[in-house]
Amino acid sequence: MRIMALDVGDRRIGVALSDPTGMLARQLVIIARTSDSGDILEVMKLVQEHTPGKLVVGLPLLLNGDEGPQAQKVQVFCELLKSSLTIPLEMVDERFSTAVAREYMLQNVPKKKARAKQHDDATAAAVILQNYLDENFGCCA
Repeated sequence: MRIMALDVGDRRIGVALSDPTGMLARQLVIIARTSDSGDILEVMKLVQEHTPGKLVVGLPLLLNGDEGPQAQKVQVFCELLKSSLTIPLEMVDERFSTAVAREYMLQNVPKKKARAKQHDDATAAAVILQNYLDENFGCCA
């Protein structure tokens, strides 16, 4: 079963997708935020195109595990999104996913100018998804 993941930010939504076996995550696309309804429409197009069995959304908790303002924004977006979905939506802790994505880009995108032109949102979504796959399907346990 394929699983899709979202890294929801204020300006962009990073999207990642697993392979058909549900073992490996890869970056898919970055959605530029316009409005909640427009963003949900774009996510729904991707869900229809790739037919995942589940949608995982990163919840940006504070370092101490509490919910801050950004986590509350993501939860509101997810509540709106759920009403359009026919597949399960699961929110998962995404602490450190952006930091891991930035480190990956530092190591794998060699030129500083090239890194500056790329956004880490889809990479962060792939990190969220790979962590989810590893924790829930035990490929690395």
